[in-house]
Amino acid sequence: MRLISIIMSFVISSAASGDAATTETPAAGPIAVNLATNISSAFSSDLPTGSGQNLLPHLECIFNDMGREFTVQVMPWRRAYQDVKSNRIDGFFTAIPMRQVDPYAVLSAPMVLENWYWFWRSDTIAPESWREGYRLGSILGSQQETWLGETGYTVDMSANNLPQLIKLLQGKRIDVILADRENFVRAAKELTLNPDNFQSRFFRYVPLGVYFNEQFLNNNPAFLSSFNTTINKCATEHFAVSDYEKQQIRELLHRKIERWKRLPKLEELLRAQNAKTKSLSKNEILERDKKWRIAFQANDFAYPIKLIDQELSAQLREIKKQSMDVITEIIVTDARGLNLAISDMTSDYWQGDEEKFTGAYDKPASTFYFGDINYDESTKRFQLHISVPLYTEEKFEPLGVMVFGVDVEKILSQAQ
Repeated sequence: MRLISIIMSFVISSAASGDAATTETPAAGPIAVNLATNISSAFSSDLPTGSGQNLLPHLECIFNDMGREFTVQVMPWRRAYQDVKSNRIDGFFTAIPMRQVDPYAVLSAPMVLENWYWFWRSDTIAPESWREGYRLGSILGSQQETWLGETGYTVDMSANNLPQLIKLLQGKRIDVILADRENFVRAAKELTLNPDNFQSRFFRYVPLGVYFNEQFLNNNPAFLSSFNTTINKCATEHFAVSDYEKQQIRELLHRKIERWKRLPKLEELLRAQNAKTKSLSKNEILERDKKWRIAFQANDFAYPIKLIDQELSAQLREIKKQSMDVITEIIVTDARGLNLAISDMTSDYWQGDEEKFTGAYDKPASTFYFGDINYDESTKRFQLHISVPLYTEEKFEPLGVMVFGVDVEKILSQAQ
């Protein structure tokens, strides 16, 4: 599981008997936010315990920044749903989007990003869908069990933790598991099993957050916006594709990108633009970038259009179209990080101060620079930028960077 500083070892010993783990409520100020969790663990059926000093560092950071106190109770998911619905608690975590909860609660921005894969034995022929004719296993109370139930799958056997579930799979008592890939690999190694002995297929990324009940949010109208903003501020890690996934994406795109790096007239156009922009001062670049941003916000593209090559931009749009939505955007920049051509309108003109440029420019020609995964709440898509350096063909001099926005779920599904 990719965690953004979420550590599930926060429950003090009183929580094991069902009591709430609480922080002290101040004499004055807003009432403490009352949250619940079931602390479903992939590795243990026991409730983890710890000192009161280790209460969910990420949530603690968020609430401290917001100037709010919070309490945490441990309870089964079904009770948590009912207590949120009846306004006995203000929210529960970490949760996947759930249809039965959406009418009376609102899910926060993602705090955790799980990477779900199907896992099965090598002696099983994988079908297009595991929905019928196969025995599914799940961890009792897990997010996977919740999702499988909501979407009409039948869970034939449950276990208290992932190592137990893997033993059931290995012993042929079940045929398939839906689990977070990193958790599966860790659990298999704990059992001294080689994870590569099992077959796997990428399924989807799953954002997990906090469900807050609507009455609480109505009484605190600025709360959710502030909470969502502070999630990133308190994060110590970012959503990122694993090395395993990077290799799969690289293998899928490598030959195509090598071809696209040699588009007709690309080197000629980059040479010409670099000659023009080489003498630009930092202030001149910032002034162009400012005008571009203003035009973007106003949906007035007369100024940006003057700064990009139309023919090359049309070629980029065609590449994007042929990718069947795997590629979401393409940008070609010059050696200063200024846009030369774009498949879609960008929010800024200068990429030179961003990692998608600095991570690839003047790096080895084989470089694939992977940015972080960004979750777009409006489109429900997980996207990242992949950047590659551009060089002259003869003298091997750096010319610029080609940046690809990709839909992570679609590209991983296509890779497999």
